Amino acid sequence: MTNTYLISVRPRWASAFFLSQNPKSIELRKGNFGTSLKPGDNIAIYATLPTAELLGIVRVLKRERLPLDRLWRASEQGKLAKVSRQQFDAYYASQIFGVGVWVNAAELFPSPIALPKLRQNWGPRWQPPQQIQQLSTEQALLIRRNLIAHTN
Repeated sequence: MTNTYLISVRPRWASAFFLSQNPKSIELRKGNFGTSLKPGDNIAIYATLPTAELLGIVRVLKRERLPLDRLWRASEQGKLAKVSRQQFDAYYASQIFGVGVWVNAAELFPSPIALPKLRQNWGPRWQPPQQIQQLSTEQALLIRRNLIAHTN
């Protein structure tokens, strides 16, 4: 069974998943991020402030926790993650390992789902996750319905 997760990503890197040419295909994270992610799972991409919108969905190919030198090479020197060596080193300062989540099949929503609309559906106190949140079946369906509603 595939699950749907939600992650918060800074706008610059969130929109990079949905580029028409050479989209971002690896999400770099720290610690034990996404230990329950499996190939085939979906990740909804939420762009943090100032954007504050759910942009689309990507599919997980694999998740690996690697020593930083191997992660840098696996990310094709940052090209797949859309980061420079300086950004990579700054993000992973004082870390020994990093997590890479390889993704594909990016689906950009025809119109993003703004934070107020998410709260309207998921409750007024709902907050985007700091790291990762597994969505309920109902939440995942809401996202899919919104996607379908805009494409019909």
